[in-house]
Amino acid sequence: MRHPFLSSADLHRTGADRGPPPYAHTTTRASQAQCDTGLVLGGAAGARQLARQGLPGSRQTVLRRVRGYQPAPGPAPRVIGIDDWAKRKGHTYGTIVVDLERGCPVDLLEDRLAETVAAWLRAHPEVTVVARDRADAYASGVTQGAPQAVQVADRWHLLKNLREAVEVELCQRPALPWAPPLPEAQSLSPAAPVPLGLETTDAVHAVPTAETPAGSRADVARLARRTQRLAQYERARALRDDGYTWAVVAQQVGVPPRTLRYWFAREGFPERRRRTGDRRSVAPYRAYLQQRWEAGEHSATQLWHEVRAQGFRGGYRSVARVLAPWRHRKLGRKRSAATAAAPSPAAPPALTARQMASSLLRRPEQRTETEQRQLTQVQQADPLLATLATHTEAFAQMVRERTAERLESWFEGVLASPWRELKRFAQGLRQDYAAVKAALTSPYSNGPTEGHVNRLKLFKRQMYGRAQLDLLRQRVLYAA
Repeated sequence: MRHPFLSSADLHRTGADRGPPPYAHTTTRASQAQCDTGLVLGGAAGARQLARQGLPGSRQTVLRRVRGYQPAPGPAPRVIGIDDWAKRKGHTYGTIVVDLERGCPVDLLEDRLAETVAAWLRAHPEVTVVARDRADAYASGVTQGAPQAVQVADRWHLLKNLREAVEVELCQRPALPWAPPLPEAQSLSPAAPVPLGLETTDAVHAVPTAETPAGSRADVARLARRTQRLAQYERARALRDDGYTWAVVAQQVGVPPRTLRYWFAREGFPERRRRTGDRRSVAPYRAYLQQRWEAGEHSATQLWHEVRAQGFRGGYRSVARVLAPWRHRKLGRKRSAATAAAPSPAAPPALTARQMASSLLRRPEQRTETEQRQLTQVQQADPLLATLATHTEAFAQMVRERTAERLESWFEGVLASPWRELKRFAQGLRQDYAAVKAALTSPYSNGPTEGHVNRLKLFKRQMYGRAQLDLLRQRVLYAA
């Protein structure tokens, strides 16, 4: 019996049956062991593992075995799933083809163009079902290469695209009733923001007090910087009057000579003006924020939506920074006024647009009591949002229960609604109507394809991005 790991030279010296041709330096079983290990672990890691098992060899040898591996062809795939994968994210992409009946990948394509997909399908006329996402390139490629095949849109992508459309709709609302308005706040009229550029000199020089909400840290820091600059200006004036040069004055005061010349070119101390025309500044809306805060509205999210409706273009954090010192003083007063009564439970945080869109798509039995209560409050406060929630929940239920007969009535209801993004989503579904309807009736899904894309990423990172398509293809197709 031939030893599995003896070389041909050792077999020749012992007089045993050499098996492989004389030019081979390993036996068939040794070559297969190198190939199997390389498929699973790669070149360097595979060579280290083989050395521990008493079969030393270089990583180039292991990779050469992997590249030369040609197994017997399997059965022709009839139901496939296709999806893209990133060679270099944001730059170049390829396509993976998965046999959904056997649950294994069958090929890797070098790009994700419609022509490449069509050429592969022409070479495999036995394909009858293709599961894909909603990319136009894949839809066109399948139509060109396999017009007889049934195209099935991926159900997960349908719900994902719906959530994105709903989130855009919610973000475009001028003001969202994330929580019911307070009774005392309903009678308040919105305060007009102070126009930019009209601050008086007295307002600029006024010292903010810590007792009023207007005395924020930014105002205190701004006043401290002005005091420092004024002291530098007066010292520079005195030194310049004594006859010192610009360089000496700049060194003594601690400012560049260019700044000194700018100061002395003006009559008196040059005050710094606030920027005009900046719609991202929260200063013009501070009076309105203070009025709403005193009225009992302490949600930064709600106040941010309200000032955005008035023209504010800044971010949420700008409003939150204004409210932070007011919130600290409010909490400080609560701690100092300790009573024997039990503290009241904290109100749930206000919903964001993304949270509300996700809650609408979630199964009703999987929502928490807080989420369900907030959704009910929002729908009761705004009937228009209630129609959006109805359309969203109806489509999600239709996808989960595979009730394709309700698709046409859903289209009619959405296209008659005022929701622009939702109508655009429905029009896109109508353009791909056959694939969408097949998704609501067919048992096939592109989920296994997504799983193999994740597995492909593991192989790619394991090889540190240095693998060419041929080596990556071998490992993805035959590692299992």
